[in-house]
Amino acid sequence: MPKTLNARAVYNLQGARTRQYLILLFFLSAFIAIFLKLFYLQVLNYNRFAEMADRQHNKFLEVPPKRGIIYDRFMEPFTVNIDKTSIFADPHQIVDQAEIAQILSKILQIDYEAILQKLNTPKAFIWIKRKVSQEEFDAVKRMSLKGIHFIKETERNYPNDSMASHVIGFAGMDNRGLEGLELFYDTTLRGQPGLQHFIRDAKLRLVLDNEADSVMARNGLNLVLTVDNVIQHIVETEIKKMAEKYNASTASAVVMEPYTGKILAMVNYPDYNLNDFSTASRDVMNNAVVSYVFEPGSVFKVVTASAVLSEGICDVDTKIHCENGEYEVAGRILHDFHPYGLMTFEDVIAHSSNIGTVKMAMKLGKDKLNDYIKKFGFGSLTGVDLPGEVAGIVRPSRVWSKSDITTVPIGQGIAVTSIQLARAVSVIANGGYLVKPYIVERIVTEDGSIFKDNEPLKKERVIDEEICWKVKEMMEGVVEKGSGRKAYSEKFITCGKTGTAQMVNPKGGYYDNKYHATFVGFAPKENPLFTIIVTAQDPHPIHFGGNVAAPAFKEIAEKIFEYIETQKTERKEYKSL
Repeated sequence: MPKTLNARAVYNLQGARTRQYLILLFFLSAFIAIFLKLFYLQVLNYNRFAEMADRQHNKFLEVPPKRGIIYDRFMEPFTVNIDKTSIFADPHQIVDQAEIAQILSKILQIDYEAILQKLNTPKAFIWIKRKVSQEEFDAVKRMSLKGIHFIKETERNYPNDSMASHVIGFAGMDNRGLEGLELFYDTTLRGQPGLQHFIRDAKLRLVLDNEADSVMARNGLNLVLTVDNVIQHIVETEIKKMAEKYNASTASAVVMEPYTGKILAMVNYPDYNLNDFSTASRDVMNNAVVSYVFEPGSVFKVVTASAVLSEGICDVDTKIHCENGEYEVAGRILHDFHPYGLMTFEDVIAHSSNIGTVKMAMKLGKDKLNDYIKKFGFGSLTGVDLPGEVAGIVRPSRVWSKSDITTVPIGQGIAVTSIQLARAVSVIANGGYLVKPYIVERIVTEDGSIFKDNEPLKKERVIDEEICWKVKEMMEGVVEKGSGRKAYSEKFITCGKTGTAQMVNPKGGYYDNKYHATFVGFAPKENPLFTIIVTAQDPHPIHFGGNVAAPAFKEIAEKIFEYIETQKTERKEYKSL
């Protein structure tokens, strides 16, 4: 019996030891597993999980920079930045989303369901409303709502409302340029954003705004324009008067320094309020001066005359028979508005005879004429620093039909922009050079230091100075005795040219009763201070350039001249003109 008990005891002892070994093995295995897991987490994947923890506990919010200011040439601001507060939420901190949504909906006048949907998202940051009014900010702040936070931003504002709207353009909610100079120079004006550092707890709640680790935004650079806001106001006022008086659907004007290409004013009618741009149509926003093409009509005879004189086809006093107003050529009948007989070439241009102009152009030849058209910059971009510019339409002479030599010389069958016409006529004004128009004088930093100084580019000679003087005489005749008499001024000698062209019908051919009325010129004759082009689309019942656009040119030119004269002793920029 004792032997049996000893054997059983031994068996039990062995079983106990086995169980102990198993338990030990289990704990050892568990320890090894935990060790390996910790090794995996803390050594092999340390960087990964450290980054995850960093992302969970650190929130960086982009802080937009202040947008650069746009000034006129004498540092009068076209734009300003207004400090605003934006409201955002951290849904993780909000216990009763419905209650918070109800409160915010009432104060901010936002749909309750829209706010509630935002608050029910798993994100730790969500915009509620950006750039709120001071009243809205004060009302929300008084509520001390948990999970609702504020951040400072700026809002673009345009103190002159609609002045130079097509030049300045506008920036959207994110302070990104969407039109005009705001778009063209967006990268320059926008600056570099900063970062605002927030620290969050384990439940992803914001507990601290850590300014020490925040990065300051770098504000945008400022633009100083060639535009003079006084001249801009003068032109806008007169163009509006003209358009309303003659019921024009649209109208445009450009004032440019002929020697430098600096744009002093650029106007389109109708304009729109930059502080309420969302109510304006897409068509109204387009800068027609650089983006709208039209057949120039008789103003283009200045180019034809320059080419004819340059190639020695005739001189200003050469006699030309104008066929008493009706001339059959190249399979079509060419008419003059008034019947003329024998006239000098100077009078042909002064009285805008189609027949006399075409006769000289035919002697010149289509290839030579087309060469001069290109020399004057037509068919190419001017390179003005504004968005949306188009090159117009100039067909190679090799594809001209037989009748094109009877239409192109008088401004038909060719499409141009107002800025191209202003540059082309400036060739005559400045002694024969093609200049590049530009509208930004310089780019400066916040403290006024010059970052970039734009200067007139090297000029390209188009025609000789002697030819320019002859064409000037002819253009003076247009105003003194020809079709542009309503542009005549007692204050200075004006050189100009009228144009009246049928509008192209998009469905084919021309409208029977819609015209472009245009006047382009410069003054004073001896030392021109400015080139001006005025054009009106579909004026009625009167539609002639000499009746519609020429008087507006006179009013603009006289007021600008008087303004410049009074400023000569005060502003050195005008002394050098």
